[in-house]
Amino acid sequence: MHFNLGRHKGTERFRQEAWRQGKLAGLDVRGYKPAEAERASLIRALARNGEDAVEPAPASSSTSAPPEASARVAAVTAPGPTPPDPKRRDELIVGKLVDFGRESYRFDPHEEMSYFVQVQTREGKRTIWGQDLQRALSKSLTQPQIGDEIAMWRTGSDAVTVNRRNRNADGEVLNERPMDAQRHRWVVEKSEFFEARSAAAQVVRDQTIDSRQAVKTHPELAGTYLQLRAAELAAHNLRDPQDRERFVSLVRGALADTVARGEPLQPVRLRERQPAERLTPRHVREPAEAAVRR
Repeated sequence: MHFNLGRHKGTERFRQEAWRQGKLAGLDVRGYKPAEAERASLIRALARNGEDAVEPAPASSSTSAPPEASARVAAVTAPGPTPPDPKRRDELIVGKLVDFGRESYRFDPHEEMSYFVQVQTREGKRTIWGQDLQRALSKSLTQPQIGDEIAMWRTGSDAVTVNRRNRNADGEVLNERPMDAQRHRWVVEKSEFFEARSAAAQVVRDQTIDSRQAVKTHPELAGTYLQLRAAELAAHNLRDPQDRERFVSLVRGALADTVARGEPLQPVRLRERQPAERLTPRHVREPAEAAVRR
């Protein structure tokens, strides 16, 4: 789950504190560019909190950190891809699945191989191309088949570099040059999946619904509410009471958007089971141990 401070019109102090507390709570915070000193301070705080991995501060910083490295703390310094706006309808495509598979791009034999999904929408037949569509279909929870009503949601984009080939009329390659492009990420599910997710997202957005009741009705939201609870605890470190409310509201909205987009929900990690010996009461173990010694 990520939330974007770039869309929030709060003060610079609020954005700075929200970035720090969000990171400490394990959330993916975007839209704020911290200074070198802020990153170094966060790394030290993560280390003090018992994180199992941190990475050294950038060379330009005079503050050093423990030598261990991890993807968790790498996210402190590495900007993520720009998230989509869930309210933009052009990122949601609904219709009947007509066809899908690997083909040369735009069915042009001179183009590179890609992946397509063809959908019959109310406006007509659409063919959507993208390398990530193959993953989205293979990992789909509902496994849609041809003829099913589906919804495709573009959940984000990653900057990539691709080789652009210029050809002559006969299809011969004249030259090749690298160019910047965007590779879209997709979620593809049957339409009823998104209807259920939309209902669950409304539950998350409703502050009047108790978390226990929400999870009882939607067990899949257990991890989501744990993340929300982590944000509420982190908000206690914000000085301004109004900033605390804004921070929690921002996280709640981002969590609801993640649910609505159909992205994987936060799993609930179970504690490791203790050995049977430690789970057995002492007054039960002792007679058995005494019998062995005899």
